[in-house]
Amino acid sequence: MENNAFFWDDIECQKLIMEATKRAMLQSPRTKHRKSTVGTLFAVGGMDSTNGATRIENYALRTNMWTPVANMNGWRLQFRVAVLDDKLHVGGGRDGLKTLNTEERYNPQTKTWRVMPPVSTHRHGLGVAELEGPMYAIVKRKQE
Repeated sequence: MENNAFFWDDIECQKLIMEATKRAMLQSPRTKHRKSTVGTLFAVGGMDSTNGATRIENYALRTNMWTPVANMNGWRLQFRVAVLDDKLHVGGGRDGLKTLNTEERYNPQTKTWRVMPPVSTHRHGLGVAELEGPMYAIVKRKQE
């Protein structure tokens, strides 16, 4: 790249090439491992032949393998999942015909479940997300 005129015609490319060739700069924010290359991806629930599955699996990017890690306390459909404080929060959904307000939390570090206080509203089919601390529920309003 150092000898390619295409790269040297752009001042920003020149800066990046100079940064890359300096040994001390190899630990810059551009060269450190990103979370996506060192973390895991969790898959929660799903469907089996008769009802909602209870299993949680994780995918290790480095080994390219899925591994079962835990089971929820009971099966549920159309539930919500969010990560808050490095723990998986699973709640709501349905257990067949009944809409749930139950909440449970999985700690991947200790591999333990904790039953949390129930939420005030029974809901299924909603989305949730964490943003700078709090967890937000996204509910589609009925058209009037």
